[in-house]
Amino acid sequence: MDPSTEILNDFSPRFVIYKDGRIERLLEDVHVLPSYDPLTRVHSKDVKISLGGSARIYRPDHIPECTKLPVLIYYHGGAYCLLSAFSKTFHNYLNSMVSEAQVIAISVDYRLAPEYPIPICYDDTWDVTKWVLSHSVEKGPDPWITQWGDMGRVFLAGDSAGGNMSHNMLAQATREGLVCPDKKIEGVVLVHPFFSLEKLDVTVDFLSEGKMGPHHPIFNPMRDPARMRREVMCERMLVCVDKDDELREAGIAYYDALKGSGWEGKVELLETNGGGHVFHLRNPSNEKSIEFLKVIASFIIQCS
Repeated sequence: MDPSTEILNDFSPRFVIYKDGRIERLLEDVHVLPSYDPLTRVHSKDVKISLGGSARIYRPDHIPECTKLPVLIYYHGGAYCLLSAFSKTFHNYLNSMVSEAQVIAISVDYRLAPEYPIPICYDDTWDVTKWVLSHSVEKGPDPWITQWGDMGRVFLAGDSAGGNMSHNMLAQATREGLVCPDKKIEGVVLVHPFFSLEKLDVTVDFLSEGKMGPHHPIFNPMRDPARMRREVMCERMLVCVDKDDELREAGIAYYDALKGSGWEGKVELLETNGGGHVFHLRNPSNEKSIEFLKVIASFIIQCS
């Protein structure tokens, strides 16, 4: 048989690997360029930060002089192997979120597995996160963030694998001393976050080359609530789950572990009946999706 058509590993509906080494991703992914979006009146541009870490930065149009806006760092989902910060899905979502919440947003891009096995994606996201947090000094490297970003009001958010990354980037920032009791992250939003309970998703197990099982702290921080309490250095957290999402129980377990850990911040659980995992990205014009976006934007605005 032709090795270019004979399948070696089948991880449908995400990707397949052929015997000649070719990887075929099965989810259509359309990349779009940064631009000015007249519908939401949001500008965007791209920056390269490290070998594997890039970002798309968004800002609202016509920001009043001397105005400082909250800063949102967003981590996209896609099971560690799909999509990008430059995907049309996330580009449109960030345009809408920036318009609704009036924030400066940094949408993080990272290298995908299996070409770059987990935890390389975490290294890339940390490069970008650290770069954004470096703007806490008087003048940081990016003029949009420096001019309009309020580094005293920083938010982290992400969906699915990106929700997991939001937790882990906050934990790493705490360990590195970039956030502390006197300089906390203002708020964190975990949307349908990927965490493991008793077993690891077979695809994720493969993508980490079997080296990071279901009880690894990256995938299951709930096993050590005391560590969670120390590393979740933010004022407020919103954990979002959906009734029809297979990750619902893991999201609730995260919420319960944090709330029961003695953590002094405020954690909220939002359960929707929107139609399953990341329903708001799959059908953004749906009434439930629009309302869900407004709820997340309201969380940011309330904190601010």
